[in-house]
Amino acid sequence: MSTSQLTVKKITILGVSMILSALVLGMMMVRTVKTFKSYDDTVKVRGLCEREVPADRVVMRISYRLQNNDFISLRNSVATINNEIVSMLKKSGFTDDEIKYGMADYTDRYGNYYYDSDDKIRYRYTADQNINVFTSKVQDVEKVKNSIESELLKQNIIVSIYNSYEYNGLNEIKPSMIAESLENARNAADEFAKNSRSKIGKMRTASQGYFEVENLDENTPQIKKIRVVTTVEYYLK
Repeated sequence: MSTSQLTVKKITILGVSMILSALVLGMMMVRTVKTFKSYDDTVKVRGLCEREVPADRVVMRISYRLQNNDFISLRNSVATINNEIVSMLKKSGFTDDEIKYGMADYTDRYGNYYYDSDDKIRYRYTADQNINVFTSKVQDVEKVKNSIESELLKQNIIVSIYNSYEYNGLNEIKPSMIAESLENARNAADEFAKNSRSKIGKMRTASQGYFEVENLDENTPQIKKIRVVTTVEYYLK
């Protein structure tokens, strides 16, 4: 075989090799593009979890007002009423550590800057007193509330009692609520994949919302509704 024939053969082999390499590289690039394209297909879903739990702590705020034209008598009346309220609270099982109150707020209407001597004032002195109870005895609070209101009403004293309910066991139920919200998000993603004739892949991103604690409704503040929403994004394949 002559030198020229060898050269032509080498060139031919080289050319064929380059063509084959280009074809293989092209097929790999197409496959790679398809693979990356598949990772662009995602679905973002939300998983909701709600729980109803009883309040485990309550603050009972007891307030009343007394009036008198004699300051000493007014102070004595406040002390007497305070003792009556505290006595009823202790009989209901509340302790000194749970009962908190300070000095009454006294007002002398004659000492008011805007006082006019011609004004007809029935009572010169006014006393506003607040007694607070901080306790976990949620069930006992409603019972003693009615007792205090009825007993003071017999003395023509109107008492205002407001209960503020709290729930402090959130950390104990957080893990199970997060797990449930994730499961609900996964179920929503599975349903989407089923309808779109695809399959759910790995989780791409996830974010947990804030835990919301609110009253079940305006009539049952002693029952709390806890809510959390988890947002999850999955790959589709």
